[in-house]
Amino acid sequence: MESCFSSAIFCPGGRRLAYPIKGLCFTVKALVAVRRTYSARRSPAGGEDVPVERIEVTLRDIDAALPIVREVGRHTPTVPFSGDEDVWLKLENLQRLGAFKIRGVWNRISQLTDAERRRGVSTISSGNHGLAVAWAARRLGLPCTVRVPEGAVGRKVEAIHAQGAKVSPLSRSDLIDAHERETWRSWPSAFLHPFAHPATIAGQGTIGREIAEDLPEVRTVLVPVGGGGLVSGIGTAIKGLVPRAQVFGVQAEGAAPLPVSLRTRQSYRIDRPQTIADGIGIGMILPPMMAILSRVLDGAFVVTDAEIRGAMRRLALEAKIVAEPAGAAAFAAWIRYRDQLRPPIVAVVSGGNVDPNLLAEVVKG
Repeated sequence: MESCFSSAIFCPGGRRLAYPIKGLCFTVKALVAVRRTYSARRSPAGGEDVPVERIEVTLRDIDAALPIVREVGRHTPTVPFSGDEDVWLKLENLQRLGAFKIRGVWNRISQLTDAERRRGVSTISSGNHGLAVAWAARRLGLPCTVRVPEGAVGRKVEAIHAQGAKVSPLSRSDLIDAHERETWRSWPSAFLHPFAHPATIAGQGTIGREIAEDLPEVRTVLVPVGGGGLVSGIGTAIKGLVPRAQVFGVQAEGAAPLPVSLRTRQSYRIDRPQTIADGIGIGMILPPMMAILSRVLDGAFVVTDAEIRGAMRRLALEAKIVAEPAGAAAFAAWIRYRDQLRPPIVAVVSGGNVDPNLLAEVVKG
């Protein structure tokens, strides 16, 4: 091990890497040794997903998802930031419902059997995923329950209510059990996982295909990471279509388990994640996600809440783009680490569902 303070990147594949909080460099030969990974498939009876060896998502899966996603979603623009063609913004804040989530949700819900649909659907989310599930369920006439972390309030939760979903509180310990022990399997309705399902990941991967189509010369893609579904899908598409491009995940400092997971080669959880970026604040990397993350990621960046606020402000004032905190995280990483990145760079603005009071506070500085 050798110390270094020039980088904040965790780079797999035996390359030098830096652990962003401590500023330490390590060299590894193998990135991830996973104790338990999964792929979702149908049980022999055609019902609930059952665990198998690993999550597998291919470019073919993403291509198959594209026409399904197009039923409700749009090809969002990829535009240069304020005339700077070294960095481009993939504007998922302009997607239906104001965030990327409808892509994965619609692809996943489209795969439910008739028996599963009769049971209704449920999920865990206090934000954009819950809103997308509630919207999709309402469109299809399905009963919907969204379990939100205890204490969750605000416009996103109100929007979930407005779509007709039943909203139930979930304590942090129950949320952890649902994800790590998969207690959702005992719930009566069909569970739409917010990130750890191949169909969800394939739906999110359509963003990567659009980036490759709009900017085939892209060399770096920055993606905000909560549970890892978005970056897994985008990374799969980018690696398949633009092999020379690098893909980096971005997390907020108070909720950044990804660098630790990659360094220790194990799943990792932060007991009390704290960040302004609630959309990427889950604070855990699950074993099912590690294999695909190791395959698509060239590294991970960590940014502070102050840097996220600064990125939101610049997007609003210089580009007239409204981004929620999680949606501004990738752009914040570009601001901080741009000298280490190969242009052209795409920063994914994953959503724009920000509380107006917070936006006003940030813009005022």
